[in-house]
Amino acid sequence: MVEIVGHIRTDLEKLHRWAGQQPVITLLKSNYARDRLECYYGLAVDLKKQPTILPASQDPQVTALGDRLLPHWHSALLCKYPTGVGINPHRDHTCFQPWAVIVNIGEANFFEYDGRARVVTQLHSGDVIRINTKILHGVEPVKSLRYSLTFRHIKAKFLTLPIDLPV
Repeated sequence: MVEIVGHIRTDLEKLHRWAGQQPVITLLKSNYARDRLECYYGLAVDLKKQPTILPASQDPQVTALGDRLLPHWHSALLCKYPTGVGINPHRDHTCFQPWAVIVNIGEANFFEYDGRARVVTQLHSGDVIRINTKILHGVEPVKSLRYSLTFRHIKAKFLTLPIDLPV
């Protein structure tokens, strides 16, 4: 189940401003996260049946934070959730290892299913959580703008695929 493992102790307004300045766009045409905007750091993953690994943006702040929260991370995904946008129940793509660490920026009700029971965890701005992305999970539609920054490891067999480099 979701575990709150820490809290960002820096200026949360500064963190929110940073998130708001990132080049988020619609990357996925997702049925479970409509109207969500995204930006990858490290390695981006085009989530098809056979995923494509792409080099992504580099940001020294993201790298330093990821190295501290999830050593040797491969991929970080910043997501922007406008008011009223949530994430329907889902499990993350099989190319990712099960455990991820998420920095929550804003307020949200994160939920997981423990068997058949729906368990809701209220997240506050700056919360750092660890989740098993293979457990059915989601986020209720947010009441105000929210961002999340998720750090993941990619399974080794997917890292051995050719990486598409821009020409």
